[in-house]
Amino acid sequence: MNIDVLVLCFSIIIFLLLMVVVVLVIDRFKKKKALKRMAKIAKESHELKNAFITNMTHEIRTPLNAIVGFSEVLAISDNLPAEERMAFVKEINDNKDTLLNLVNNLMDFSKIESDTLEYENSEVDVNALLAELCMKANRNSESVQVEFTDRLPQCRLWVDRQRIIQVINNLIQNAQKFTEKGNIYVGYKRLSNGKFYFYVADSGCGIDADSRRAIFDSFVKMNYNIRGTGLGLSIAKAIVEHYDGGIGVESKVGEGSTFYFTLPASMEYKKYGKF
Repeated sequence: MNIDVLVLCFSIIIFLLLMVVVVLVIDRFKKKKALKRMAKIAKESHELKNAFITNMTHEIRTPLNAIVGFSEVLAISDNLPAEERMAFVKEINDNKDTLLNLVNNLMDFSKIESDTLEYENSEVDVNALLAELCMKANRNSESVQVEFTDRLPQCRLWVDRQRIIQVINNLIQNAQKFTEKGNIYVGYKRLSNGKFYFYVADSGCGIDADSRRAIFDSFVKMNYNIRGTGLGLSIAKAIVEHYDGGIGVESKVGEGSTFYFTLPASMEYKKYGKF
C-alpha cells in the first residue's frame, strides 16, 4: 500500500516537473518569437528612418540649391532683362513655397501623431472655395488644366476652412504630379445617404493594386523621382477621419485615378435654415 502511494506521489511529482518544463519551453519559445518580431520591427524602423532622412535631405537640398543659385545670379547680374529677372524671382518664390510646404507637412504630421492638431470650425462656402482652389492650381500649372465640373447649387459646411483646403490641395497637387496630359476634374455631390462626396479625377498614369493599398500611409511615395515628402495623402486621411469621413482611391494603370473623400451629412451648416 505504501509502495503504491509512493509510486503515485512520484508519478505526480514527475508529471508536475514535466508540466513545468513544458511551460518553460513554451515561454522561452514565445520570448524568442517576440524577440525576433521586435528585431524585425526595429530593422524596419531603422530602414524607414534612413529612407526618411535620405528623402528629406534631398527634398530640402533641391529647393535650397535653387534659391541660392538664382539669388546669386540676381545679385551679380545688373543688366538682366526684366523678363529674365522676373523668371528668376518666380523660381525663387516657387522653391520657397516648396520648402514652406515641406516644413508645414512635417509639423502637421508631428501634431497628428501626438493628437494635438487644432481645428477651428467655421461656415465654409464650398462652391467658392473649390473655384478658388482650381483657379490657383491653374495659375501654378502651364500644361494640365484643373476644372471644377460637378457641384450643388449651394453648399455650406461647418468645418475648418484651412484643413479642408489642405485636403483638397493635397489631392489636386498629387494629381498634377502624375498627369502629363489631359485634364484634372474637381467636384462634389450629395449621396443618397446624405453624405457629401468630394473627388479629384485625373487622366494620369494610374496606380496598381498593391500601391493603392499603401498610398495613404505615411512617407509612402509612388515615384521617388518626383518631389514630395510622402505625407500629403496621409495628412489628408487624418483630417478627413477627424470629421468621421472616409477617403479612398479608384484607379487603373494607364487610365488615371480618382481620389475621393466623404464628409457626414451632420457637417452641413444649418444655422440660418436649410437651403
